[in-house]
Amino acid sequence: MNYEDYIKMTQCAVYSITFPTDNIIEKLESAEFPKHIEGKFEIVKNLLTGKKVMQLEDGGIYFSIRAEFKQITKQLIACKMIEFKDMSKKVAEQLAKAELYAVLPPSSELYNVFYNPATQILVINNKSKRSNLALSLLVELFGLVGVKSVVVSTEKLGINTKFKQYLDNHTPLFNSLGFDYEATLRRATDDETIYRTCRHLDTDDGLNNARQAMNDGFSVQSLAMRYEDEYGSILRFKLDDRLNIRSMKFADYAETVRLLRSDHAGKAMILQDYIIQQYDILNRIIANTVLEFTQDTKLEDFV
Repeated sequence: MNYEDYIKMTQCAVYSITFPTDNIIEKLESAEFPKHIEGKFEIVKNLLTGKKVMQLEDGGIYFSIRAEFKQITKQLIACKMIEFKDMSKKVAEQLAKAELYAVLPPSSELYNVFYNPATQILVINNKSKRSNLALSLLVELFGLVGVKSVVVSTEKLGINTKFKQYLDNHTPLFNSLGFDYEATLRRATDDETIYRTCRHLDTDDGLNNARQAMNDGFSVQSLAMRYEDEYGSILRFKLDDRLNIRSMKFADYAETVRLLRSDHAGKAMILQDYIIQQYDILNRIIANTVLEFTQDTKLEDFV
């Protein structure tokens, strides 16, 4: 793992989960996940701090789960199966997978996790099936049933209504969040789905173009948003019609990575400060989006 892996976040998944708060840090520090057919999972020590769990303000915590696995793709299997062309397809596929598993070097991924016990919100910087598996192992570790994944009805969220109100009256879309004046719209028909990007939504031409698209049956796919804190830290991201946060770009990410790769004497402090900054920004964004709609959550078990 590289230093920057501990701060990488271009997308995130948001869940509601209740951990026991009396021994959560001790439990995570000593955690050992059972072996799994999909690979090896472990909560790892931070390269700079030497600890598995970083304590944040207001009882928040940060930790990283490392997944080690063999990257066996369909293409690799198909190529390997040629060596067993005289056998049945089923046997050839089994042999191909077995040989690939034996010879391929392991791959790895790092999933960074933030947890706020006050709101019971967990954020992870990945939405893959493997990261879901990592969370399911975490849930099993604490003997929990599952987590709540926020599911918001279009009627309750009313993101199209919010967007129309902005177009007509410049009504802010969300509290404390800035709008970057760009929206991706879509219109689905029986034959195809058409997408349209509307830019310059701070100008009359841009507003008129978006109004016409909405009148023509388009709806919001995603909105370009921006958050800037009192210290000047900026995060740009896309917020889709289901409140998924994606295409995240922290303004100071590249400079922070450069410092972490250098011989800078204060790398540990730089890393900790950046993680604290991420946690604070995520909390504020989620408070003004996801947490407004938690009544529409449903319990989902990871499988």
